[in-house]
Amino acid sequence: MKINLVEEQFNNLDGATMRIMYDKEQNLNLLELEPEKSGDPVSIWVDEELKNKMLEALTAIKLNDLDTKLYETLKGVLQKYDYNLIETLAAAKDNIDFMIIWMYSENKSLIVQKLVNWAVEQEVLINDRLV
Repeated sequence: MKINLVEEQFNNLDGATMRIMYDKEQNLNLLELEPEKSGDPVSIWVDEELKNKMLEALTAIKLNDLDTKLYETLKGVLQKYDYNLIETLAAAKDNIDFMIIWMYSENKSLIVQKLVNWAVEQEVLINDRLV
């Protein structure tokens, strides 16, 4: 995953790109911050919880009530479809009430991003229970 961050989010930087990678063997995420104009990249290994807190803090857009309702609805459908995002979105789009609300959302990509992060967390938890 790659996220562009704006200048106002950092001290003494002109903006940056943050890359997020996951190492399954270590069950850790590598967060790499690369300054936009000058300087060397900096990286740190973090667990899932800290990664999510950092992403939440760096996300300038917050979900409003309507978007939160869409997100929570999709979480339920995602569980029903065994965390298959494509099947989940297809099933949700077949629901007329959902589609009407979805059309009015301005934060579809953020909802999907949060949904993917949540699904990965759930799969890790499920896999940990099976081991």
